[in-house]
Amino acid sequence: MSGNDTIWLQDTLAAQYLDKPQFELAQIDGANSARALGLDRLNDNWLPENKIRIWASTKKIPVSTKSDDKGGLYRPIVDPCEIRVLEIKSGGYSEKLRGSLHHCSVEYEHETVVNKARYSETYPTRYALSMDDLTTPVWYTALSYTWGAPVFDRDIECNGYEKMITSSLDAAIRNFRKKDRSVVMWIDQICIDQENNKEKEQQISLMGKIYQHALNTVIWLGDSSPGSDSAIRFLEDICVHLQFMEKDIDPTDFERMCLPKPDSEIWQALRNLLSRPWFTRLWIIQEVILSADARVACGDSFITWDQLALACLQLSTCGISRWLQLNFSDSAVSSGRGDVCQPVRQLDHMKSQTEGGPNLLFNLLIDSRNAQCYDLRDKIYGLLGVCGNRDRPTVRTSYAQDFTVGQLYHDMAVYELSTDSHGLQLTIVLTSVDHDSSDLPSWVPDWRKPRRTTALGCSASTQSIYNANGRHLPAKNKIDFTFNGENKDELRPRGLFVDTIVKTSNLFIDPDLTYVNPTANNETLLQFFNFISQLQHYPAPDSVFSAFWHTLVAGKDGSGRLKCPPSFAEIISLLLDASTSQSPSLPGQTYSARQQRPEGRGKLELSNLASRMPGETFQEVRAAMKVAVKNRRLGITEKGYVGLLPEFGEVGDRVYVFDGCHVPFLLRVVDGAERFRLIGECYVYGIMDGEFIKEDMNFKQIILV
Repeated sequence: MSGNDTIWLQDTLAAQYLDKPQFELAQIDGANSARALGLDRLNDNWLPENKIRIWASTKKIPVSTKSDDKGGLYRPIVDPCEIRVLEIKSGGYSEKLRGSLHHCSVEYEHETVVNKARYSETYPTRYALSMDDLTTPVWYTALSYTWGAPVFDRDIECNGYEKMITSSLDAAIRNFRKKDRSVVMWIDQICIDQENNKEKEQQISLMGKIYQHALNTVIWLGDSSPGSDSAIRFLEDICVHLQFMEKDIDPTDFERMCLPKPDSEIWQALRNLLSRPWFTRLWIIQEVILSADARVACGDSFITWDQLALACLQLSTCGISRWLQLNFSDSAVSSGRGDVCQPVRQLDHMKSQTEGGPNLLFNLLIDSRNAQCYDLRDKIYGLLGVCGNRDRPTVRTSYAQDFTVGQLYHDMAVYELSTDSHGLQLTIVLTSVDHDSSDLPSWVPDWRKPRRTTALGCSASTQSIYNANGRHLPAKNKIDFTFNGENKDELRPRGLFVDTIVKTSNLFIDPDLTYVNPTANNETLLQFFNFISQLQHYPAPDSVFSAFWHTLVAGKDGSGRLKCPPSFAEIISLLLDASTSQSPSLPGQTYSARQQRPEGRGKLELSNLASRMPGETFQEVRAAMKVAVKNRRLGITEKGYVGLLPEFGEVGDRVYVFDGCHVPFLLRVVDGAERFRLIGECYVYGIMDGEFIKEDMNFKQIILV
């Protein structure tokens, strides 16, 4: 690349990601609103005053009565679209915090207009309207932060009352408070009466509007720490230096790529920054997705969300995030966290999906499974702002003590199945179960618990990999399942019994695969071999070796989106013999032409797995195996099938195929009756493409409890 090309590239990237308007917190008079929007001034498209007055003239301003007003800090909220915002009074960092609450409405939104090119467009409504007259704009900045422990040991004077807040919020307000002017922010801990469950329920329904109407959003990671300022500046540099890198970068090439040396302290600082608690919160999903202009702040340093997301994407694409995971850790901040770039990448992916239309609530639940919240009902409530209108009105929003987490999760599963017009969600609901929860029906996913395994059949793409039910039903055919009883605790899908488990292996907790000293280091592969080598033959027309290598990767490639390619058999065969010191190791084992060549004449050997092409296939096999096997165990059935079972699978459990589900499931008989608990999805080689299904077989109703 020439010098001019480099300058052009840097200028282009700067314009796209770096040259954002200077971040401005909202002010009570809106004086800085144009600058924050990147405009010279607010034009009629952004603030249509005449249209606002016309709209306000049709509205009746609600007035709270004396019976409504109980006194104290919080004046009652009486309008469905009413919120409070906090005006933070000016002051020095260490001075007492003071503020006042203002009531405003987020009901008004700009109408869609047709521009000169005859395209329809809607300007974002980046303000609320004062509840005093419904015509005065109220500009505010939304705050996204981590509450931390629910210990309220700091205070702010608000409307003449002392309001106790957490230390994390105290630090955020002090950081953003200005010495010379007031700023206006929406902060959930203060703007919502946290002791009023009814109000909390009503305000949750407005979360989407609150973030969409905000002038901007500031994400507070916390006070600065050693290296955090440098880490944020480094993230900005990564957007430029790694923009077009599409392959792994070896640490020996870091300096050539204008990156810090592998032993630089900046790498640990970067990992520490991306391991901060904010990245684990559930509420950040809607806060980021719905914010038009989100900036990330750590101490006095800022970076745009787009820059952060791009940098994390580049770090992952180049393999640096994996290198960080292996070489840098800090138990104080990471507490076992893996790829620190993954939460940002996943969140930005969800944001891009939402831009194409609203998400289904259940899909959001799956994507946010590992996110954390203090009240576990918020695992669902915290996503309502970004789901489609189809889901939002049907979910009961209640913080009442008699409405338990289990009831909410049960109602969510029933709703998802009841509104499924084609039966496609039956697979998604059932494959979301990989736990054992005594307070829920076995078929209801427990969103309190992170997934222990990577789902086999949860995504729509896996329908092209698996077809255990032997048919992909056309959309017009609804899958037959029913609920039983007033409480709908029993689910009754139609299923077909396949076989019974007669032997299980130990659990695979941390599987891995290597070509370095395989006899000593390939523990997972040898455990697989020792278990499956008990079989001398496999149900026709398959071989024991074919069952071995397909089961090792659950029939998937390294991406998890396609069937495993035949080239996997060659690599696994090579590794298997090197690990067992046998040849062949299993009945029916195959060898490619490259494996059978004489020494030195293009023969495929272990050393070749360090080279480019065989090495890429090996890494694909390794990635597929680690995902497929982790926290699962092997099982052998009475008829001689081999499969990957859920963590809690036991001898005596039964394999079933359900009508409309493309993966099989493991069930356990309850009390000797024809009632079953769902243990989870499974992979059983030899039935995954519908081989077991015959035309004269009838699916019968199964009772899941």
